[in-house]
Formats: sequence, C-alpha cells, structure tokens
Amino acid sequence: MSLTQSLKHANRYRKIAATLARHGFGYILQEVGLFHVLSLPKRLTADPGDTNLHSIGRRLRRVLEELGPTFIKLGQLISTRKDIFPPSIIEELEKLQDDVSSFPFEQVKQIIESDLGYSLEDIFADFQEVPLAAASIGQVHVATLHDGRKTAVKVSRPHIKDTIETDIDILRDLAKLFTQRFHWARFYRLQDLVEEYVDAIRDETDYYVEARNTEKMKTIMKDCPHIVIPEVMNEYCSRRVLTMTFIDGIKLSHMDEEHTDINKPLLARSLINAFLHQVLIHGFFHSDPHPGNIIFVDRETASFIDFGQISRLNKTMRAQFIDFVIAMTRKQPSKVANSIFEMADVPNELDSDQLEEDVEYLLEKYYDRPLQDVRFGEAVNDIFFTAQRYELQIYKEYTMLAKALITLESVIEYLDPDLSIVEVAEPYGKMLAKEKLNPKDTLQKWWEESQKQKEYLFDLPRELRDTLAKLNKGHVGVEMQIPKINIFLNKLDRISNRLSFSIILLAFSIIMVGLIIGSTFGDSSSPLVRLPVIEVGFIVSFLLFLWLLYAIFKSGRF
Repeated sequence: MSLTQSLKHANRYRKIAATLARHGFGYILQEVGLFHVLSLPKRLTADPGDTNLHSIGRRLRRVLEELGPTFIKLGQLISTRKDIFPPSIIEELEKLQDDVSSFPFEQVKQIIESDLGYSLEDIFADFQEVPLAAASIGQVHVATLHDGRKTAVKVSRPHIKDTIETDIDILRDLAKLFTQRFHWARFYRLQDLVEEYVDAIRDETDYYVEARNTEKMKTIMKDCPHIVIPEVMNEYCSRRVLTMTFIDGIKLSHMDEEHTDINKPLLARSLINAFLHQVLIHGFFHSDPHPGNIIFVDRETASFIDFGQISRLNKTMRAQFIDFVIAMTRKQPSKVANSIFEMADVPNELDSDQLEEDVEYLLEKYYDRPLQDVRFGEAVNDIFFTAQRYELQIYKEYTMLAKALITLESVIEYLDPDLSIVEVAEPYGKMLAKEKLNPKDTLQKWWEESQKQKEYLFDLPRELRDTLAKLNKGHVGVEMQIPKINIFLNKLDRISNRLSFSIILLAFSIIMVGLIIGSTFGDSSSPLVRLPVIEVGFIVSFLLFLWLLYAIFKSGRF
C-alpha cells in the first residue's frame, strides 16, 4: 500500500511539514516526495543555506518542541548520543530534558482526582501548583502527604496517549517510505528501530510500568552503598499518576563549579559499581542514565531517578556479554568475533575471517593506551558498528547497553576523568569467570540443557518414522540454493534468445531465396508459379519474424 493510500492523519502530516519548512527544513520533505502527497506549495522547500551547526541545532530543537511529546522523546534520545552528533547540536537538544512548557494546574488536579478517586485535599496536605519540572510525557509536582512525607507526583499530560498513537502511525509511514527509497534505511532496518522506539515510548506513557521498574530497581540497589532509589507509594498511583518519595538534591545537569563539597571520585565509582551491578548481576539496568536522571543527595550519596526507560538482559545474554568483555580485555579478537556472532543475527554469506581481522585492527588502538584513557562504551560501540558493516544485526538489548555505557561514561568523565569503567569492571569479570568454572554451576547448566533436549529426543522416533514414510511415497523434495543463480539463468536466456533470433533470420532468408529461385527458374506452366507464393510466403514469414522479435524483446532478455 502506498503512502497516499495509507495517509490517515493528513492534518498532522501537514503540521509536521509546515513546522519543518518554517524552520528551514522543508527541502528534506521535498527529497522524499511528501510535498507532492500533501499538496504543499513549492516555496516551502527552499533550503535556507544556513549550515551553522549552532543554528541547525537551535532550529531542530524548536521543531521538536512544537511537534510535541513523541518528537521530543526522539530529540532526547539523540541528545544522549554524543558519540555520533556534534556537540553544538547535542547542547541544544539537551535543553529538551527540562525546558518544556507545563500544562495548567486545573488539568493536573482533574487527572489526579479522576484517577485516584479522591479530592486533591483528601490526599495531600500541601500540593505545589507550580511544577518542579516539566517533561514531554508529563510533569512533576512536589506535595506533602497528611502523614508528613514529602513526595514527587508525576502527572501525565492530557490526551498524551492519543497524540502519541497518531505520531506512531506517522513515524511508521515515514520509516516505510525511507526504507523503500533509501539504502541506508534498509541497511539499518529503520522500520525495526521505529518499532523498538514505539515499545519504549508506550511504556513511558504507562506509569504503572515505571512504578514496577522503580520498585525492582530499589530492591536490586539495596546492596550498593552510596546509592538511593525513591520509594513508590502504590496507593497513590495509576496509569497517569505516579507518586514516590521526593529525592532532594542537585541534578548533575545543574551542577557547577560552586559545588566543591561533592566527593566526585567516590560518587563516580559508586555510579559505575551500581550500573555494573544492574547489568552483570541482575540484567536489569537504567538505559538512560543522562545527567538529568542523576541526583546528588549529599556529598557521598547519589540517586537514579526516572525509570521509564529500562532494558533487560536474560541469563544467556549476560553470559554472552561477559564473554565479549573478557575477550576484549584479554586481547582475543577471534573470541570477540565469536561473541558477536552469538549477540547478533548473522547473515548466511559472511566473511568471518575478514571480520576477525577488522576487529583485531580496531582493538589495536586500545591495547597500548593507559587504562584510564580507554572509553569502554566507545570501544563496544565501535565494534558493534564494525559488525553492522557486515550486515550483522546486533540484538537491541546490546545496542541499548552500549548507548547507556556511552552516556554514563560522559557522566563519569565529568566527575573523575582518571577513572575507567574497565578498571571498576575487572573484579566483576574475575568473579563471573570463576562462576563459569564452578563445577556446581556447570552441572546445573548441563542438567537444564538435558531437560531442554529431552523433548527433542522423545520426538525423534516419530520424526524419523514420518520421514521414512515420505521417502517411501516419493514425497520428499530437495530444495537447493545456488548463489547468483538468477544472474546465470538470465544470461542463459539472453544467449538462447539471440541464438533463436539468428536461426529464424537464417531460415527466413533461405525460404525467401528458395521462393525467388523457384519463381525464376521454375516451369512457368506450373500452377504454383502462377500463384502469388512469394508474396504469401513473405507475408507469413515476416509476420512470424515480427512475432518472434516481439516475444524476445518483451522478455527483456535480449
């Protein structure tokens, strides 16, 4: 189905197009054909010619703010990718973390009372009408319960779910359009990426999901010193309202040189330890640890907040990532490549030897550098990017982990430039390596694997019997795949068609020569001579000749 046929939100499309054009990005839509579909004036496609990155970042931020929550979340995602985008654009898009206009208190009150079933005064002794922070999905108000506990109350924006669902449809349409027209969109599986983003933003609009994430994070972080997680108050929560204890402190994004009492080296190490504990021990980690989501409670205590974006690694994935890390730290490119094969969808045609050489070449730039100079997230991301060149599709859980590592490393670099994630991760690697060699764990894995294979073994006699029965009846087919066989067959068709053309042309020539000789030297009294044999033969032969030419050229294989 074409984009025109599936265009269900024309007004929203026009607003997106008009907003982009008003800020100097209309020419982008012209390149993908949307101006024709939406019947927009050509004058809006003009390229402003302003290539200044500060100006581009500022205009892009305004576009995203005007287009609303779905596109703001996209901007926030871009703002965490400092490894890809220039600093001037990142600086502008980082303002999307907090600089979003709030919605009126009357709407806040109506949503809370409608969802919780009580008046605002019955629930809170005090409720600050001016929000503490406004975000793309909702905003946060500080309130005090009647028992004196200070809370942070997140309230979803009115009609946010309907708005996001409309924008999701549009993003899917655009992803499909780009995939059809651009090679890079097919290479990076743009449609799959949009679907991953859809799942994430839908989770963020359901505060029940964030409440469960926060509770689980609080449980797994209880053994990590110097880290606190807010407590959820379930009796005051709904899909549009989330109430938790208020964490008072300084956001990293608001920290300046005046805060000299903060023990930055200690907090940097505490944050890395907490993150590695989340990833390697529990496989449940904060996938968006940007500066706006980290609060310094006091000089030696920090807190993660906002658990709308959480990623998970199952036991097998954790083991695969651990093997990957160990192979990197031990400088074993062949094992790094083997680990990548387990962490990705591998195409049938893959030059594994060349990939291993590229990985070895890539790792060389990290081997001779001091440990504190190695950016682990950057190294992981570089290897994943190399794998993508071979059309290996790394599973999304690992790409989210790489993004989170890069984001956290930028935080750590600000707090303690001499600290390396590799250094802090080394004890975890040794511990986990010992666990892999533990005989008890090995026996447990064998037992679990044997249970999985037991069903296959039980099914084997039946499968073998069915296969033999099909062989006896001659119902077994053979399917073969020969690389580039279509190219070979096309060339064979062209050769055969040209040969047929030559034979028919030769036959036509012989027939005509025979008819001419017969009419010239034959018996004039013969009735065949008196008949218009040459004319009739020429017409019939010529028609057959034209028909053959038409058939050959129509096939396109001449």
